[in-house]
Amino acid sequence: MRRREALQLGIMAEAGDVSLALEESLGGNPYLLRLRRLTEELLLVDNSGRLREAVAGLYSMFSDITGMDVGPDRGADSLDTLLPSGKAISPRDAAGCTLDFVRTSKFVRGACAALSKVCGRFPGERVEVLYAGCGPFATLAATLATQFGAGRVRFTLLDVHRRSLECAARIFETCGLRGHVRAYVQADAARYTHDRPPHLIITETMQRALEKEPQAAVTFNLAPQLRRGGVFVPEEVSVDACLHDPGTEFSPQRFRLNLGLVIELTAASAHAASDVNCLPAVLLDVPRRAERSLGLMLRTAVRVFESVVLEEYESGITCPVILHDFSWAGRKDRLEFVYSLGREPGFRHGWVD
Repeated sequence: MRRREALQLGIMAEAGDVSLALEESLGGNPYLLRLRRLTEELLLVDNSGRLREAVAGLYSMFSDITGMDVGPDRGADSLDTLLPSGKAISPRDAAGCTLDFVRTSKFVRGACAALSKVCGRFPGERVEVLYAGCGPFATLAATLATQFGAGRVRFTLLDVHRRSLECAARIFETCGLRGHVRAYVQADAARYTHDRPPHLIITETMQRALEKEPQAAVTFNLAPQLRRGGVFVPEEVSVDACLHDPGTEFSPQRFRLNLGLVIELTAASAHAASDVNCLPAVLLDVPRRAERSLGLMLRTAVRVFESVVLEEYESGITCPVILHDFSWAGRKDRLEFVYSLGREPGFRHGWVD
């Protein structure tokens, strides 16, 4: 993507003036200069090799600053936290998620475009961004801070792990960006209440098919707190069910028989949910022509913001989930899918009349 096109899309709004001001005020802080350069690579480059290198550069720099690495076991850094709403992965694993380069690059682009849109909707206001489940690198906040001045945007960084917040604070301090952060808050994002409606909420606490981790519970809790006219990132997470031929899944002759949508998670759907503790079952018709050799899978797509979409197989969070416990025994006309929240979020399925 050329710089002119990125500017037209709003992705690089204010970046030039802000970057120059940051560089002048900090006397060429090498960490900030590197962070800004890597961010602009993620925003402007379409070559997968260069994007992979840029993400690796971010990971390396943040690891150097924080001492957080996915290498040798570092005790408490490797401990997950089991919450009433699902598993909060360990700080070390959260850091490792950065290396999913397509996911990272698209979330940076989508979040930057969303923040540009919000700034346009609220001229003259200091935009409040709540970043829930920021992890030890607070990657989206750190990169966005190089594109928007502290007088225009400020972040509240929220995570259940104190170690993650300590690492994030070290990154912002080292890069000379501490003025961009309003607060570091240790809390469960699925139960947290913000003290004012944020203009933008970002949360990236998900696994494929919304299983195990609390993305759905966090969205149901935080989306209703969003300021009117604000934006939630990701804008949409959708999961659909399909029958597939395991033998052709990775061949040019791949066979899929789509059954339909089982969940669509957006700020609007979170507002509309009457009881988030008991989501309604979804019933999908199964064509009579479907062969019993087919398996059942759940496919995930993530629309970060507007045209920025993570497609199937592009990321760990959009790889299909094969439902190995599916059986054709007792076949009926429809399959029922129920999404359960709680300590082990995920879908249950079964045949119904």
